[in-house]
Amino acid sequence: MYGTMKKSASKTRMLLLLLAVFVSAGLFWKFWMIEGEPTFDIQTAELTTGNIERSISATGSVQALVTVDVSSQLSGQISQVNVDFNSQVKKGDTLATIDQRTFASKVSSAQSNLTIAKANVEVQQANVTKAEALRDQAKRAVDRQKKLIATRATAEATLDQAQTQYETALADVEVSKAQLSNAHASVAQKEAELAQARLDLDRTQLKTPIDGVVINRAVDPGSTVAASLQAPVLFQIAQDLKRIEILVLVDEADIGAIETGQDVSFTVDAFPDRVFNGKVSQIRIAGATTNNVVTYTVVVSADNPKQKLLPGMTATVRIVTGVRENVLRVSNDAVRFTPPKDLPVTARADRTDRDIAIVDSISQRLKLSEEQKQRFRTALAAQRAGRSLNQVGDSGEGAMPASAGTRGGEGRAGRRGEGAERSRSGQRRSSGRGDDGQRRGRVGRALSGILDENQKAQFQQMRESWRENTRPAVVWRETPRGLQPNRLILGLVDDTYSEVMRGDLKAGDKVVIRARRQDAEGSSRGGRGSR
Repeated sequence: MYGTMKKSASKTRMLLLLLAVFVSAGLFWKFWMIEGEPTFDIQTAELTTGNIERSISATGSVQALVTVDVSSQLSGQISQVNVDFNSQVKKGDTLATIDQRTFASKVSSAQSNLTIAKANVEVQQANVTKAEALRDQAKRAVDRQKKLIATRATAEATLDQAQTQYETALADVEVSKAQLSNAHASVAQKEAELAQARLDLDRTQLKTPIDGVVINRAVDPGSTVAASLQAPVLFQIAQDLKRIEILVLVDEADIGAIETGQDVSFTVDAFPDRVFNGKVSQIRIAGATTNNVVTYTVVVSADNPKQKLLPGMTATVRIVTGVRENVLRVSNDAVRFTPPKDLPVTARADRTDRDIAIVDSISQRLKLSEEQKQRFRTALAAQRAGRSLNQVGDSGEGAMPASAGTRGGEGRAGRRGEGAERSRSGQRRSSGRGDDGQRRGRVGRALSGILDENQKAQFQQMRESWRENTRPAVVWRETPRGLQPNRLILGLVDDTYSEVMRGDLKAGDKVVIRARRQDAEGSSRGGRGSR
């Protein structure tokens, strides 16, 4: 009995041990062999030919092209208002009138003061004539005394007295003339006071300085205007509303792409289904900071022939900052795509075709002669060869991953070699912009000593344009051995596409936009590898 129970327990332990072995083997197969070699659902998109339009969206306020605030320089009570809201006015029309009685009395007073000043001038003129007559009499007396002295008929004291009277008469003449000048100055002063009084009287009539329409009125008959340090705004006159402008606030990150003359389209809430057009007329350089956000004012001018757009409306503006027509374009998803680390990739080994394209493009733009073109081609090839020799030991460029294009249980060594190659490829991807800079430097060194002065200037302009308007990128194509990188030079970018300015791809070529990892049952685990 005891022996039978011992054999039964031994069999149970053996069965449990075998079950544990089978479960461990299954788990090993699932997580090591199957999960170690994942599969991917790779989605691609074709390069196409079409148009690219880059734009910036912002909001702004509709305003009249010219808006004038009509104020009063005088204080007083409004006796008459001649216009209302939306009244059409012409330059010089009277909008309102301030009570004129006080200012009219000032004009009368100034006129009287001027009359008095002019009469005083006549009095002073008579005084001058009188002083000159006394001077002449004193001069004759002096001459007579001198003759009597010569015949010893009078005393010298009499001559001295006559001489004194003559000199006094001369002084009186000068005084009279000074008083006459003062009287003339007083007349000029009173004339200025009269002119000021008349000007103030004229200013009691508030007139419009431009043709336009009254968009605001802040006074009524009987209102009192108090003009002190700041003139109150009584009316606002908008010039012809057949032309309007929009003041658009643009973020500092976008202002660099905006230039005068660019096309603009905009909508307003009052007409949601209608699109209006305009152009950028001014970029104001003074920035405004609100909550640590810097914005700049861009002025957009637009026609408003039916005067549907009214001052104060909020416009949603779209500024077109760049247009390319019928160009090769690639999806932005492809430009942003980065292969997941478990996906095999392969590096390109031959870039001879790129050098040929570079030589042809630059030769055409700089108009190189056949001799210059051949020297350029030779120098570029020498630069390429020297770079390849320097990188052969550490870049791994041109090598294939140890397990590229294979599936199944090849062991840890195969996966380790594949991971190392992926690491090197990832390093090359991260330095794409640096590679582009090295390529430009290589082209510049290859052209050194080949170009004439005019060609050097043109090439410098080309390099500046490259820096400002282009950027390098890497897109990936699916091959039987894994994903293959293709380097491109991109230009204009919109919300969907990027312009391909240079590269080895053509319309119809497919590039990877997304790689979704799948589990053992074939279901997708979702967008890993895209960002």
